This record gives sequence, C-alpha cells and structure tokens, in this order.
Amino acid sequence: MKHCPSCGHERNNNDMRCPECGRFYSRVIELIDEAAADEEKNTLRGRYQRILESGNIKQALLLEWRQIRAGLSRQALFALFVIFAFVFALIITVL
Repeated sequence: MKHCPSCGHERNNNDMRCPECGRFYSRVIELIDEAAADEEKNTLRGRYQRILESGNIKQALLLEWRQIRAGLSRQALFALFVIFAFVFALIITVL
C-alpha cells in the first residue's frame, strides 16, 4: 500500500501511522497484497504479461523457458520430449 486508505496521503514504507489523519496502517493487508502479487507473477497470465511488456520478446520468452525448464526434473523433461515427438509424428503422418 503506497497511500493511506483513509485520506490518500502518500506514505513511507517505515511509517506505522499516517502523518495526516493519524490512522494506523494495516500490515496484514499489505502482506495479503504482496502475496497476491507474487502469486500473479507465477501464473500463466503473469508470465504472458511479462513477455509482452518486455522490450525484447524473444529474449523474454527464452528467459521464461529457462526458468520453467530449471524447475523440471529429468522425468518431466523426458515426458515433454515424448509428447512433442508423438505430436510431431502424428502431424507428419497426416501430411
């Protein structure tokens, strides 16, 4: 939260109370907002938005792929390879 919920006064991160109206800031609301923002970054939509908003889409796409690939085990990578090979084989036989 960058502004006071009551008066809208811009606040410092270290303040516990608004200097204008005297209302205490709720740290719980801030923690919930931060957790929601972190969760949004890791969703497919968040990844898609980061790729589109970057200046170099190709570089951002490669970076996202590397992050996803780093989190996969060898079994998961092999399963993805088998799926892609199977789909490729299906496409080739239809053509």
